Amino acid sequence: MTISNADEVGAAVNQFDSKVSNKVFGMFENGQADFQTLLSNIQGKSFSPENIRAGLRPFMAKANLKPGASPAIALDSSADMALLASGSGTLVKINTASYFYNVGYQKPIVQSGRSYGVAPGRSLLDASDKDYLTELAHYMDPGTTPDAGPMYTAMLKVLTNCDTSAFAILPTGGQVVATDFLTIYTAELNRHVMVNLDPKQHPWEIDLAEVTFLNSYGAPSGMVMQKGALVPGTATAYYAVGTKGSGIGETRADFVKLATRITQYEQDPNHHPELVNALVKLTPILDKKILSTVRGDVLRRALVYLNRPEFQSDVQKHPDDFRNAMVAFLKQINADNAQITQYVQSNP
Repeated sequence: MTISNADEVGAAVNQFDSKVSNKVFGMFENGQADFQTLLSNIQGKSFSPENIRAGLRPFMAKANLKPGASPAIALDSSADMALLASGSGTLVKINTASYFYNVGYQKPIVQSGRSYGVAPGRSLLDASDKDYLTELAHYMDPGTTPDAGPMYTAMLKVLTNCDTSAFAILPTGGQVVATDFLTIYTAELNRHVMVNLDPKQHPWEIDLAEVTFLNSYGAPSGMVMQKGALVPGTATAYYAVGTKGSGIGETRADFVKLATRITQYEQDPNHHPELVNALVKLTPILDKKILSTVRGDVLRRALVYLNRPEFQSDVQKHPDDFRNAMVAFLKQINADNAQITQYVQSNP
């Protein structure tokens, strides 16, 4: 596409969520003016998402960045803004009020690409894992939302049947959370597809969904798993910075352990084994390699089943059954939160 005039790009960025404009302009000494000076070098020229960074890179050496600002991050952010303001990106429309853009995903670079979501009362934002978990924890506070069932139903309708009809009935806060969930989930799914949806490689969309669903227990209990132990906290605890990067995937060992303990609790004959068994029956995984990544964790089993290509036709035959079984399980672990806490603490 042809890159828009630098002034037009700057004006467009100012219409995005302030977190976006503050981040992008904030890397330059003179803010928006220096940002536009950089982009003036490529305005009117033709680029694709694959080559725009190469076209902009020679001018970064002369860019007026603040001390400590990363030229690599400034390059990526400036290129994304130029692309979005010039009409690039795949638009995914949830409904008239919620949508997102996927920009610049390049196989096999699993760190490439960004997705930017718009929701009621919130302008375009590339929500990070930390942003999303903060929104989720706030929305699912029992004093704010005692029943998260409608939000989970809305999410699962999309994941099982591309049905967005339940979004509109959510309150504004729920629509923001659900939109950012789908935006980030799709971004991570794009990356996971690059490695053929191998559940052992970059399963970040599965991590995102598992932490989201686990919060049905975490929100009412006020407990999270950290470093192998159950401690007080909110969903934001599942964001971390590690040796390989940052995000929800860095705490996978903890939330998988918690989900496994919850599965064990509910599977006990004296509790609700029928709910676990219903999900297992709906997810007939026979491949031993796949089973090894989900064994004992019914949430992860269901989420892996949902996005493996060989299971798609089966999911689409009975999406309502799958959704209803998952929501029933999530509501039960919400109701059983105190007993689950006691069980996990007694079975570390």
